[in-house]
Amino acid sequence: MLNLIKSDLYRITRPRGLRGSFWQYGIAIIVVYALITAMVMFANSPLYHEMAGVTIGAVMAKDSVTVYFADMMGGIVPLCVCFMAVEHALSEFKNGYIKTVLSARSGKLSYFAGKIVFAGVMSALMVAFGTVTALLCIPFLMGGNGFAAGDAPLEIVAWFVGFWFNTWAVATLSLVLAYATRVSPVSYIGAFCIEANVVPQFLMGLAYSAGGYLSFLQPVRPVLETIALWAPSTSLSNLGRGADIFRAASAGAWGPMSQALAVSPGIQALITGAIGVAVATVLVLALARKRDI
Repeated sequence: MLNLIKSDLYRITRPRGLRGSFWQYGIAIIVVYALITAMVMFANSPLYHEMAGVTIGAVMAKDSVTVYFADMMGGIVPLCVCFMAVEHALSEFKNGYIKTVLSARSGKLSYFAGKIVFAGVMSALMVAFGTVTALLCIPFLMGGNGFAAGDAPLEIVAWFVGFWFNTWAVATLSLVLAYATRVSPVSYIGAFCIEANVVPQFLMGLAYSAGGYLSFLQPVRPVLETIALWAPSTSLSNLGRGADIFRAASAGAWGPMSQALAVSPGIQALITGAIGVAVATVLVLALARKRDI
């Protein structure tokens, strides 16, 4: 397993011709950050103030450092990791690599378990890359202003651990689709929906409708809300509030009428990542047992 993981790392980080997916998606992140930086710098420029007839301060002033990182990385980094996981998995079917590696059926489960671990390593690399790139943008985005509030060092560490864990979870859930369908459009669209919190929002819509048009769903409303609350994509959304979620209470997770089984959002973000990875691992290994390569 370790040798396969090393091989996968080499393949995604090949610098020659920037053929490794790590560099390709890394460039995409740099381009997005560059566009954001350019727009903010223009909005703070004298030329814009003269054109708009107003004088404003730095438009990227943030409450805390974790809120800044959440805004910069929250959407683009998990999505890139999901797409990288899907691309890597499908490419091994298309080029026949997986058949060569698994010529002996005995190593099948070890191979797929290695892919789950590799998704975690890949998530850590992309989170680190996004963090460093976002740090380089601070002087241009913040305009010399500091953060309004400070986060405790332990809270910052917990926030990054939660962000990495839930990024890993949505990537492994995307792998489930890739291995189940082996169809590129379905896998990529599904990965986007998983990262974009589509399914939890749909479940919450059903739960909300249980009090009206879909009253027959009222008995299962707590279940629907609980599943939506404990989805990794929901935790990524909650982490958008920064380290403040580690100081928030669990009451009213979906509002005063919520019936979900809830704990503190910060603790939930840490636990949800582990649950998501575990569930995806079980599903991937189940697919590996039942389906031929």
